[in-house]
Amino acid sequence: MSKRGRTPTLALDRLTNTERGQLLSELLLAHPDLVDQAENRALAILAVADADEVAESIEWTLREADADQLALRAGQNYGRGYVHENEAASEILEELLQPDLDDLARRGALGLHDVASQIGLGLLRGLARCRTAVEDGTVLAYAGPDVTDDLAWSVYDALTRAKVSLPDGASDSLPTEWGRLLIP
Repeated sequence: MSKRGRTPTLALDRLTNTERGQLLSELLLAHPDLVDQAENRALAILAVADADEVAESIEWTLREADADQLALRAGQNYGRGYVHENEAASEILEELLQPDLDDLARRGALGLHDVASQIGLGLLRGLARCRTAVEDGTVLAYAGPDVTDDLAWSVYDALTRAKVSLPDGASDSLPTEWGRLLIP
C-alpha cells in the first residue's frame, strides 16, 4: 500500500499487525458495504507469489536454522526418551517448512491453484538448493543427506492434498530423481 498522497497518522502507523487485523474486522462489521471490496483486495494479494522468491526464502530459512534448538531437542528428553540428533534436526526443518506448506494449502483451498503451484515449485527449488554446500555443524548437516528428499515429499503431499499440479516444465529445475518421482 502506497503512503503517497495520504496524511500521516499518529496511531494508525504505529499499530501492530494484530491490532491492524482487529481494526479491519471492526471496520468491516461497521461498514458491511466494504466487505466485497475487501474480499476482492484480499484475493488479489493472495494471488501473487514468485517461485524464485519462495525458493530463496526457504533455502535461507533451512540453512540458517538455529543449531541451538538442536542442542535442546537431541539427547535424553523427558517423556520422549532418547532423541537422536538426526531426528531432532529433521523435526526442526519440518517445522520450519510447515508454515509454507500451510500457505500453499490455504491458497489452494481458495481456488488460487496457479499461485499455490508457484509456492510448491519454489519450495522444491529451495530444497534442491539445500542439497549442496551444506556446512558442517548446521541443522541441515545434522539432519543428513536425505532430509531434502523427505521434505520434498512433504511438499508433493501438500500439493496433492490441495489438488494442485506443478507448472509444466517444473521438473527441468529439480533434481532428476525428483522429477521422475514427484511429477506424474
